[in-house]
Amino acid sequence: MEQIISKNRDLDTLYAGGSQSDQLKKVMEQLTIKIKALTNELQLFNERKVTSNTQHLLDILKDTQNVISGWEEVDDYLICVYAQNVKDTEAKNLMAESSVIKSKLTSFQAELDQTLASLDEQTWFEFCQQKEVEPFSFYLEERRQSVKDLLPLEMEKMISALSVNGFNGWEKHHEQILTQLKIPLEVDGEEKKVSIGHALNQAMFSSDRSLRQKAANAIEQVLETNADTFASVLNRVAGFRLDVYQQRGWQNLLKEMVKQNRIEEETIYTMVSTIKQNRNLIRTFIERKIKVDKLEAPAWYDFQAPSFKTEEKVSYEKAVSIVVEQFYGFSEKLGNFADKAFKDGWIEVENRPDKAEGGFCASMPLAKESRIFLTFRENYQDVVTIAHELGHAYHNYILHEQPAFVQDKGTSVAETASTFMENLVLDAAIDQSVNEMERLALLEMKITNGLKYVIMVPNMFEFELKFYEKRKKGLLTTEEIKNLIIEVENDVYGGLIEDLDPYKWMYISHFYDTEKAFYNIPYTIGYLFSNGIYALAKEKDGGFIKQFDELLRNSGRMTVEHLAEEFLGKDIKKKDFWEASLVPLREAIEEYLRLTDKMV
Repeated sequence: MEQIISKNRDLDTLYAGGSQSDQLKKVMEQLTIKIKALTNELQLFNERKVTSNTQHLLDILKDTQNVISGWEEVDDYLICVYAQNVKDTEAKNLMAESSVIKSKLTSFQAELDQTLASLDEQTWFEFCQQKEVEPFSFYLEERRQSVKDLLPLEMEKMISALSVNGFNGWEKHHEQILTQLKIPLEVDGEEKKVSIGHALNQAMFSSDRSLRQKAANAIEQVLETNADTFASVLNRVAGFRLDVYQQRGWQNLLKEMVKQNRIEEETIYTMVSTIKQNRNLIRTFIERKIKVDKLEAPAWYDFQAPSFKTEEKVSYEKAVSIVVEQFYGFSEKLGNFADKAFKDGWIEVENRPDKAEGGFCASMPLAKESRIFLTFRENYQDVVTIAHELGHAYHNYILHEQPAFVQDKGTSVAETASTFMENLVLDAAIDQSVNEMERLALLEMKITNGLKYVIMVPNMFEFELKFYEKRKKGLLTTEEIKNLIIEVENDVYGGLIEDLDPYKWMYISHFYDTEKAFYNIPYTIGYLFSNGIYALAKEKDGGFIKQFDELLRNSGRMTVEHLAEEFLGKDIKKKDFWEASLVPLREAIEEYLRLTDKMV
């Protein structure tokens, strides 16, 4: 592209001044006032006991959606501000205030759910048939039915209020102590203390095994010193969740997760079972990688490190060109969207100190925009990450035209567009590779990216299930948590990897997430579900964009099973769908094995 694309995203077009923004603080004050006003309006509606007058209720629902959009935009904006500078204390303070607003909003929504549940069946049916209500009636029905699984309203409100300094407080504490960890590493000939994310990046992805080993050892030493603190936090997060489940009478640990993701438990276990039945293929790849790398004692930090290299560096300008070209190749609409995101300053990629690690896409529903965050280190993996996050942004773009209630989607479906775009860019690169080494490097990237979802994530899901079962009986010691994760990992790798990481439970933030239970496994669902969609798109050979957009547009008002049936013609409760979704990974592994035959 001719123009220079900025490596910094523009947040000031949303709220000028970042954490110092007067406009932002005013919006937060207004949200608190609006929630109080909505609470009063709902009380008035209930006191009148004239439920047939549903226009008042419809007005409340419209205002509720405005508040939800407002809070989500403010909260995501603050996450963006903090990620750009983790030393911004005012951003931390505002994030704490946002949590309080969220608690008040949650309490109001609990009251609203009770009101919905109190309507008689005839009134409810007629209400949902109204033209203005029908687009989000699926969401309302979910909320109405959820009341049956909850405690009396006052108890649910108390749980929400106590969560601010209890449940949610533990999550924030984990985030704080993880951010504060400093790992001693040699950088440019001198020892420096770097973030855990920086150290993990070197440990897992450096092409120099000695550097990976040094980073891994340094990480282990620091984590070992802090393990008891993290174990205490993990125990408290799990304990709070289990206490709430017990009070609600929930015996099934997955009850909340399946509801959040609008998926049936049968579907999840069918998927997990299918993955386990394909473990031999995965082990074959790992065995081959060990031989290619000539590793005598393979360790956890060898698993994702590339055996083959693509070109040394990919400039950001080239990364932009690659992504935009492939997006245009799928559809002009998608290409135009990517072009706009780059040119309008939606994307933050600059490699600098004091940034948070990782990557994410933040939704700004009032502005009908998104903001993307990552650190671009001039490699092809980061090109793929940009495509992945732009997939999230495209999904937001489709949903921003829908009512706020319909924008609420489960994690598994939320990964659909992102994984699709990741495949789009990476497969094109593989097809266009100019030599065998380049092709092997890109194949290996595709495989290791896939193995995150079909090996690492299901492993962590199994670990989390076992941890929660044990936590029901009492606190787990650091040693017990370490042994549990090693036991799960050994079961999968079957002794292929000698030196496993006993402390990964400390830095995988999903274990400490209080909003979403068993947050890991939906990523596997999303990865394989998206693979199935991607395979169908290739069969269609163009012209799939309308069908794809409709699937995304309906992702907030259908179950995953219904989406698959409606837009793919598939029954995902059957093994066949998941087997077919594994085919792209299987084909990549088989080609990798063929190309590396002569190397071992």
